[in-house]
Amino acid sequence: MFELPKLLVTGAQGQLGYELVAYAQEHGFDVTAFPRESLDICDRDAVARALDHYQPEFIVNAAAVIPLQEGDDPGLRVNDYGVEGLAMACAERGIALVHLSCAEVFDGLKEGAYREDDAVSPLSAYARSKCRGEAAVRELLDRHIILRTGWLFSARGQSFVRRLVEQGRENRQVQVSDGLVGCPTSAADLGRVVVAMIKQLHVGADAWGTYHYVASDCTSWFGFAEAIVAAARQYEDLKLDALVPVPQEQMDRRLRPARSVLHCERILNTFGVHQRPWRSGLTQILRTLYSLTD
Repeated sequence: MFELPKLLVTGAQGQLGYELVAYAQEHGFDVTAFPRESLDICDRDAVARALDHYQPEFIVNAAAVIPLQEGDDPGLRVNDYGVEGLAMACAERGIALVHLSCAEVFDGLKEGAYREDDAVSPLSAYARSKCRGEAAVRELLDRHIILRTGWLFSARGQSFVRRLVEQGRENRQVQVSDGLVGCPTSAADLGRVVVAMIKQLHVGADAWGTYHYVASDCTSWFGFAEAIVAAARQYEDLKLDALVPVPQEQMDRRLRPARSVLHCERILNTFGVHQRPWRSGLTQILRTLYSLTD
């Protein structure tokens, strides 16, 4: 019988971490889940103790700090110093690492979709910290996957989907960023992708390196918001009369690339992972959201 590897997930309280743990456990994996309050990856002694105690074969690092405004936030150490320590600990113990990164490592000026070998050009302190984390993983650990994604959404926590629905219940108008283009990606869908990659790597696929995965079909952030509202109205009558487009620079004090579109052919050709439409992921997320609030 095929024996699944032991997993340890950091950042298990986040959108991806939660969905990944649930999906992996549902499919028979032995998963140890650490939210940040239980394991700060910047605490290298704590990381060493955790790895020695649980002895996972794979670590999935979903821990990250995303600041609300531009600046060198001390919390950004999680994205570079913490990742560096995690990679060092994995290298010392022969553990494989799947590290989650983001489309914001690119500047968004390319007209087409970014490929894995395109040069990074981060705009923000956050994106620079993610680039440093990626570089540390590549330098320190041979058996690694860096998986870039973007525009994650889910039904839990303070996700954009949940916040927009809550605002639509209370307000007749809601301001939404205009001018950004990307590929909204369900955290549940990304959890499926991570598990599919780990299964193949565990049985000997020599496919380490950097990959991209986002859902298929691009849209604007404003178009995504319109789709959320339309889907929510299938479940309830919202107070909302109109979404108001507002330039991104007026909505957010953190620099973001205008285009966050990733090319996903490599993960398809290597792992057979097909992109799923973001609208089908949104349908699933809204169904989950309303089951949680029933």
